[in-house]
Amino acid sequence: MIIWRLWNYIIGYVIINVEGYFLEKFINICTHRNIRLWNVKWQKNNMVTMKLCIGDFKQIRPVVKKTRCRVHIIKRKGIPFILNRYKSRKAFVIGFVICVIAFFLISSFIWDITITGNKNVPTEFILEQLKENGVKPGALKYGINTDDVVENMMLQINELARMSISLKGTRIYVDVTERTKPPVLINKNIPCDIVASRDGVIYSIVAKEGLETVKIGDTVTKGQLLITGRIENAKNPELPPLMVHSIGSVKARTWYEGTAVIDQNLVTARRTGERKDQYSLVLFTKKLKLFHRKIPYNNSEHVQVSKKFSLGADFALPFEVVIDQYFEYELVQNKIDMATAKKIASDKAIEQAQKKIPSHAEILKKNIIEYEDQNGVKSVKAIIECIEEIGAVQEIDNMGITQDLEDVIH
Repeated sequence: MIIWRLWNYIIGYVIINVEGYFLEKFINICTHRNIRLWNVKWQKNNMVTMKLCIGDFKQIRPVVKKTRCRVHIIKRKGIPFILNRYKSRKAFVIGFVICVIAFFLISSFIWDITITGNKNVPTEFILEQLKENGVKPGALKYGINTDDVVENMMLQINELARMSISLKGTRIYVDVTERTKPPVLINKNIPCDIVASRDGVIYSIVAKEGLETVKIGDTVTKGQLLITGRIENAKNPELPPLMVHSIGSVKARTWYEGTAVIDQNLVTARRTGERKDQYSLVLFTKKLKLFHRKIPYNNSEHVQVSKKFSLGADFALPFEVVIDQYFEYELVQNKIDMATAKKIASDKAIEQAQKKIPSHAEILKKNIIEYEDQNGVKSVKAIIECIEEIGAVQEIDNMGITQDLEDVIH
């Protein structure tokens, strides 16, 4: 039924009123002459409404004369009437055709790539690998075999455990799952010691293999032996020692420091309210600058805003407007009270110290010490006390001397 309606719309049809005293005869003759009528509706005793295609409408003239009826066209429907309406507007028709062709051409390419699921593997690296496999903005989407791309990408990026690629409209959606790193395998056939990776005070020590050489409360320095893999024979010292791969956990109290000067002269940046915008237009993969001029500000803050055009969620267009906003600011010097200056300096010192703390360390407490140097400059020192694993594995050579094997924290 739908196909028949579409066909009638393509070839064109008219809706007519037929008036007269011989309407039944009119319908019978049309049926006898294979003139197809549909949606025949009686309006009153001497009037009926019906639909018929353009070709059949031309054949009803002799029937109208024979039955002495009157015919009035109510509506004209279909593509032929639309084309006839705009035949005098050639520019409009040509433009419409060009737009339709351009739409289908644009929809045949990839214009946006969305990557989700990655945390450790950089998005830029995944995009670069996709580009090597032919997946990039501007690529013809019909030439992309997603199964082949996934297979190649899994071989190229060892950090990925799974990848899926779906193509919707002019966008490609890439979802990845990163591989969980397997635990480091220990070769127990290699004799090793455990030494300190940094200075500290021993907090706890547990030797699963090897002998402890320090105890809780001892102060140790970087490189000092903590657990030895060289076990002497206590009953017979003349016999060669037993060489084992030391395994254990050594935690120590460690300290990290940061310093900052107490300054009551606080310099802040304040926007003046002046702003300059520079516009760029990205067409396909080319960026075109539109009337860029030199920024007249000595001090300015740059903010970039981009707007990608799309039709719906999955149909990205190869057009993008980029606005580079430059906000002028001035440096303002303010005199602050001593308490505020100390607070700002303390925060800076703590931030400086925290940058040195490894991720596996547990922070116990933070201390702030104020001091004044010989030049009278007042400063603060932040001391952060932590508990962390400081044991690092070192290989023992045949001569009994330890050599660096790997910085593995147990």
